[in-house]
Amino acid sequence: MVKVEVVTSVFDMKSGTSARTGKPYSIREQEAWAYLVGADGKPHPHPQKIKITLGDDQQPYQPGNYILSPASLYVDKYGQLSIRASLSPSIAAAAKVA
Repeated sequence: MVKVEVVTSVFDMKSGTSARTGKPYSIREQEAWAYLVGADGKPHPHPQKIKITLGDDQQPYQPGNYILSPASLYVDKYGQLSIRASLSPSIAAAAKVA
């Protein structure tokens, strides 16, 4: 289970025109911190900054603790396992709401 902390609901918006297709695009990204484990199996001493791409109609994540959702994993066009971060409330955070 990968713990992710969102500190602010502020997100960055990048937009422009695709050089390849000539069509306009926009990308919304939100910063978060992931608590990861190194190749030695030990937790990193500090969280790692990550960016989470938000869908067009998706609300930004609110500050709090989350876990990486199983829906984050998919098989890409080359048959490789890939990750596009999607978050679920952590068990502790969900228990506070209930």
